[in-house]
Amino acid sequence: MLPCTESDTEWSESPAGRSPSLLPSPNDLCDLGQDGDAHSLQGSLSRSAILPGDSSLIDDSSSQWSASLDSEEDRKIALEKSIYVLTELVETEKLYVEDLGLIVEGYMGTMANQGVPEDMKGKDKIVFGNIHQIYDWHKNYLLGELEKCADEPDRLASLFIKHERRLHMYVVYCQNKPKSEHIVSEYIETYFEELRLQLGHRLQLNDLLIKPVQRIMKYQLLLKDFLKYYNKAGRDIVDLERAVEVMCFVPKRCNDMMNVGRLQGFEGKITAQGKLLQQDTFSVSEQENNVLSRGRERRVFLFEQLVIFSEPIDKKKGFLLPGYTFKTSIKVSCLGVERQVEEEPRVLVLTSRRTDGSVLRFVMQASSPEKRQAWLTDVVQILDSQRNFLNALQSPIEYQRRESKSNSLGRAMRSPDAGVAPGLRPHSSASMDRNHLPSLRFYNTSMPSLNQASEASRKVSAPSCLSERPARHPLSIPQRPDLCPRVTPGHGVSNGLPPRIQHSMQAMTCSSDEIPAREDPPAAPHRASLGQLTESDQ
Repeated sequence: MLPCTESDTEWSESPAGRSPSLLPSPNDLCDLGQDGDAHSLQGSLSRSAILPGDSSLIDDSSSQWSASLDSEEDRKIALEKSIYVLTELVETEKLYVEDLGLIVEGYMGTMANQGVPEDMKGKDKIVFGNIHQIYDWHKNYLLGELEKCADEPDRLASLFIKHERRLHMYVVYCQNKPKSEHIVSEYIETYFEELRLQLGHRLQLNDLLIKPVQRIMKYQLLLKDFLKYYNKAGRDIVDLERAVEVMCFVPKRCNDMMNVGRLQGFEGKITAQGKLLQQDTFSVSEQENNVLSRGRERRVFLFEQLVIFSEPIDKKKGFLLPGYTFKTSIKVSCLGVERQVEEEPRVLVLTSRRTDGSVLRFVMQASSPEKRQAWLTDVVQILDSQRNFLNALQSPIEYQRRESKSNSLGRAMRSPDAGVAPGLRPHSSASMDRNHLPSLRFYNTSMPSLNQASEASRKVSAPSCLSERPARHPLSIPQRPDLCPRVTPGHGVSNGLPPRIQHSMQAMTCSSDEIPAREDPPAAPHRASLGQLTESDQ
């Protein structure tokens, strides 16, 4: 019989002592039987006893521990999925390189060895464009780098950011693609079919030539998936977001240039018109001498130096490929834009001033107010840039002083104190530093870059009079102080030029070859054509 102490009696008679939850466990009793120590039982019970109000602590602790395990498991699963996406990127890259090899080593190699038909001579270069350059880079460099990223996933983002400039060889390829499609369609059932059978290929040539277009679109989809899972895995995604932005911008440029390449009937040099800022389909009515024509569907292209109106080619007339027929254009030196009418939020009115002083209005009905506003913003920015250029001619010293102040302010905003890490480029490819990547952008060689500070927020501007002629400049601007341009009633924004000065500046927007050299340009000259992106630039 075990001795019963006073403390044991107090415990057993207390309300808590009658609770089943405080009964000794079998292990405690077993230990007690072996040791015969009543105090060990008391100590064991006192250690295991928990007051009723403390049960919530166990529940909270358990739930937190369970949530921590679930969160860790979710991150592990997300990381595995990101590696799966990366593996898919590498494997599809191998297949892509094989497809490019069928073109370069198959078709191009055979045609070089056997020669081409007489009526095909000279056309083979148009058929394949710069695909040899694309093949060499992917086979000899990018594929190997992607395979390294499978072991070091953190390298993936920097790989695409680093080679953003080189990826613009796809823009060159896509610009040539419509011409290539036209030639291939003529020989796909004859000459190219004979080559396909000779080479033993399953796919036709046109199916292979579309591979680069599909691939440049595919990169952004894979990178977006990788970004999603990498973020869930708790990894750093800052550079990945920049990489995704790069690979969204390049395909957009590719699509833009393919549409431009399908433009037929334009006699000028399309690459000399500056960067393509906007393209969209409008219902356009022309008004001259108070006579308004009925609205017609037009595909409109807004370049830095030219606005092109074209008519979509009707597929019902037997055209298999989409295309556009040139109808008319407005040079920026003659361009103006009218104020918005609140009752018509989708209407954009552009004006073209003729050499005789008459004005032709283009009433453009957009599909949404947002698209109309996007076009208005870019048009006003173009006109402001041209006014800045004219101000530079009129007062070059004052212009340089303002530019110097603006550049100083820009550097201060990009300093580490402003919260931006030094040495990092802007996220948007559309706003990249042109000094770092000069061949990525088209620059209007007759006016300052559109990246310069503008006053696009102004809806109405009063152009200043030209009071003096700049020294050593080939433009024949009259010296008469009374040549102050008049603002035509109803016109919101124009380029600020009187008709005779506009006529003298029209040659500046025709082509890059016709632009006179300036001894004191307001901005550093840049190449104005993606066509000048040679292999040496890559």
